[in-house]
Amino acid sequence: MLLAPLFSTDDLRRWRSCERRFWLARHRLQRGEPVAAHEPPADLDVALRASFPHADTVAPPQTPSQWVQAMRHTLDCLDSDEHLPEGWAILGACLTSEDRVQVRIDVLGAAEGGGLRLYKVRHATVGDDSDIDTVALWTHVAARCGFAVQGAGLLLVNTDFVYPGHGCYAGLFREVDLRPVLGARPVAHWLDSMRHCERGAEPAATPGPHCHQGEGCEFAASCKACQPPPAPGHAVDSLDILGREAAAHWRTIGASSVHDLRVEQLESPRLQRAVRAVQQGAPVIEPAVAAIARGWPHPRHCLRFDTIGMAVPVWSGTRPYQTLPFQWSCASETADGQWTEQHFLADGQGSDPRRAFAQTLLRALGTEGAVLAYNAGFERNRIRELAQWFDDLAPALDALQPRIVDLFQIAREHFYHPVMAGSWSFRSVARAVAPELDMDVRLDPALGERANPTAQSVYALMQKPGQRLPVRHACREALQAHGQRETVVLRRLLDVMERAGD
Repeated sequence: MLLAPLFSTDDLRRWRSCERRFWLARHRLQRGEPVAAHEPPADLDVALRASFPHADTVAPPQTPSQWVQAMRHTLDCLDSDEHLPEGWAILGACLTSEDRVQVRIDVLGAAEGGGLRLYKVRHATVGDDSDIDTVALWTHVAARCGFAVQGAGLLLVNTDFVYPGHGCYAGLFREVDLRPVLGARPVAHWLDSMRHCERGAEPAATPGPHCHQGEGCEFAASCKACQPPPAPGHAVDSLDILGREAAAHWRTIGASSVHDLRVEQLESPRLQRAVRAVQQGAPVIEPAVAAIARGWPHPRHCLRFDTIGMAVPVWSGTRPYQTLPFQWSCASETADGQWTEQHFLADGQGSDPRRAFAQTLLRALGTEGAVLAYNAGFERNRIRELAQWFDDLAPALDALQPRIVDLFQIAREHFYHPVMAGSWSFRSVARAVAPELDMDVRLDPALGERANPTAQSVYALMQKPGQRLPVRHACREALQAHGQRETVVLRRLLDVMERAGD
């Protein structure tokens, strides 16, 4: 390769976080090897067209020849002698500057009084420093191409927006003007430094939180200086399982782990249980909890909700990032010890599922029996919101509230297992009572989802417009299996409580 590949927005992002990451990516490109690039949200064009109804869209280029076509498309749009209507813009405008930088600009539109305005779109409520860097680079490239940039900023999600339905997204985004801060970004100097870095020897790494933010650095595995990702919890016998203040206190008097403590030194019964469990290498459960658990009336319903908050709402009457339930999973036990499983999962491409969610939930829970949930405030709030939305269902939904039992509160006051490592999250409790269960949502990455997906991301994949039926079917199976595993954890926790003292 006689000429190095042109710089891109991804190059600047890498260089600003770590020069070694930038250097390695550039040398990989020079060898003709692929390097991961940032992909804009798939539904970007749909939401933006409400604000820019007369927009032209430039297809994302993947090859040098496609870049040439994309730039020609962009320049043809900008060179038109026709009067530009209100709401005109170019979505995904592609430009290349004479200092060898090529960028794809989210929104390039006409500014009042002439010139252009450009925006970076974020499916978020706030931006960050990397967004300012990106807009500064885009402004630099547009100016080097001879365009008068009169405005530059971010388009962020407006959480006050209420989706009226029918694809009407006007008002979804709010504008944030970045012109006052762009002058502090010396883009030309950055580009010179990037060229010097690229031509030099491999730089030392600059480790920090950026090593694992987002999808993480693609070179982290081979970086000796890279800090390990944050551990999901503390070591089993770490003083930190007692809390930050308690851990600091015991370290000041010479303790290095929980094994250095005597149970009677601790005033809190909860911490005493934790220390006893760690020191004996086995769970501790107070016998008194058995009477509490056996007193919960039948039928007893182990209940879990899954929810999603979408940047671009798809159901009328909802707001961006509003917490919306899409799945409930319930295991019910009768007085004779028989268990039944019931589930609800909203159609990934149907209408607003909340009414069906509420109606099926009421049928499953009936009017009697305890409703057992973990961190039950979450389920309580979702039920309360459903009652506010559906007046005719409100009495029955409100009647569920007194029946709800928070297993988190009960377990916290009566149970501890060493594997919990000081954490009372649902996953930590799952490791304690159902260690053989894999609590991750499992979906074949070949279906278009990242590794280790969440229930929310799988549901979003399932409801993607035009999604193929095999993908939707696989998503549905994965989500239902996930919900069933969660109710198994609640059943196991209930069993541990009932058998306390046996």
